[in-house]
Amino acid sequence: MKKVLHIQLLPILSGVQRFSLHLLDGLDRNEFEIWIACKPGGEFVDEIKVRGYRYLPLPTFRHQICVWDIFTFFHLLYLIKKHHFDIVHTNASKPGLLGRLAARLGKVPLIIHTTHTFPFLEHQKPVTYKFFTTLEKIGNRLGDYNVFVNNSDRLKSLKMGLIKPEKAITIYNALPPTLASALQEIAQNRKKPEKEIIIGSTLRFCLQKNVINLITASCNACLQEPKLKFIYLGEGEYFDLCKAIVHSYGLEERIILPGWDKDVLPWLKVFNVFILYSRWEAMPFSIIETMHSGLAVIVSDLPSLSELVDSETGYIVPLDDSANLIQTFREIASDFEMPYQKGKKAAKKIAAICSYERMVNAYRELYLSAK
Repeated sequence: MKKVLHIQLLPILSGVQRFSLHLLDGLDRNEFEIWIACKPGGEFVDEIKVRGYRYLPLPTFRHQICVWDIFTFFHLLYLIKKHHFDIVHTNASKPGLLGRLAARLGKVPLIIHTTHTFPFLEHQKPVTYKFFTTLEKIGNRLGDYNVFVNNSDRLKSLKMGLIKPEKAITIYNALPPTLASALQEIAQNRKKPEKEIIIGSTLRFCLQKNVINLITASCNACLQEPKLKFIYLGEGEYFDLCKAIVHSYGLEERIILPGWDKDVLPWLKVFNVFILYSRWEAMPFSIIETMHSGLAVIVSDLPSLSELVDSETGYIVPLDDSANLIQTFREIASDFEMPYQKGKKAAKKIAAICSYERMVNAYRELYLSAK
């Protein structure tokens, strides 16, 4: 039996943490002894314990770069040497660097990293961008394989010289069969709305999700189209600001911000169209779930999102083009037949390209290559 350690940062149930749970749930417990390390507290830790996985708390882990990273690194090195893992699988940027370095020094036979997003972003200052690309390159040298959840990020890394081709692999994210089946049942029972059109999302109210522009465009669309209503689930640092924007327009009854709810299925039944107008993304589970549920999706024109959503299954809107986004909202409200048909095609497409069996088998083959 091989001992596998997944290293995560935050104990929340965002897409990165859900990836680990979805993948590990598909592994044979007779083949793998599963361990997960992350910052203590939160719903993610609760889910780890419910499943009976072995949990290692990392109390000094912080999201921002700080002096505590030194303590976290040596803690990881101690744990890796103590438990003699066969496989260390890191997720996200900071766990990827600290975890791969600790695993390499701890002589772990197989080191895998999954890139969910890049730490270097186009809006960063040149010196910051260069700093993070250098760290990414160093981290990739420390690992044996780097799994990308889309092709565009893999090709970008190769073009930038951040990784050797033989280390770079693409494996699409996917949903466990029970969840996929529940969503497909929603798709089969989906009907056209009779009156109002509800555009919804599940997202974090942060810079990445572009929520300020999204909320402002939604408010302006409501003023122009009486049939539109919006429901945005989530929380985050911009949540109060977004509530204030909605209040300033007097649209609290048409733009609903309920807060966070980890049970998204009832909300997907209510939504008529889904939107994720992000500044950067990799392979978000929110869109995979949405497409399984038979909804058309509005996305920003990011290469990674275009691997899932096209003109047949949704709407691709240029980033920071509020006029275009508002016009898209209005077109959906004026004639819902088109988004309704796009939603049907979305359900078929996502079932074909995001296979859970294919995802689990691909990672299992990597894990079994550990000597």
